Amino acid sequence: MNIKALLLGGLLPMVMLGVSTFLMKLSMKEGASIPAYLVLVGATVCGVGLVGLMGSDGWRGGVRAAGSAVAMGFAWAIAAMSMAYSASALKVPVAVIAPLTNANALVAVALSAWLFKEWKELDMVRVGIGAVLIVIGVTVVSSAKD
Repeated sequence: MNIKALLLGGLLPMVMLGVSTFLMKLSMKEGASIPAYLVLVGATVCGVGLVGLMGSDGWRGGVRAAGSAVAMGFAWAIAAMSMAYSASALKVPVAVIAPLTNANALVAVALSAWLFKEWKELDMVRVGIGAVLIVIGVTVVSSAKD
């Protein structure tokens, strides 16, 4: 993997998703309602997308591409709503929410390996070892709160 792919496909999203989880908690602490939070985040995502669309070669993709994007947005909104509720109403610390939600990599790897047949390109022993380590890490960190 080249450095550009590592930075843009790994490091930057890692940092930004970590910051976004912190900012979600901050928004909840400042009294935002969950629906208002989702609307503001959604509007921001829409704005960033529109700016990107204007700076690119325009909309590409058909109905299936659009449907997948809408489904992703729905899944993300449910996840964000659940995280916000956990942080605000249930008082779950971000230090517990973040590792649990970031174990989403296990779901993504499993679905991609199966549906996109990526298992053909991966060293499944290493994937298995990594999955076990993720589960151990999530278990240890999420049990840190008394």
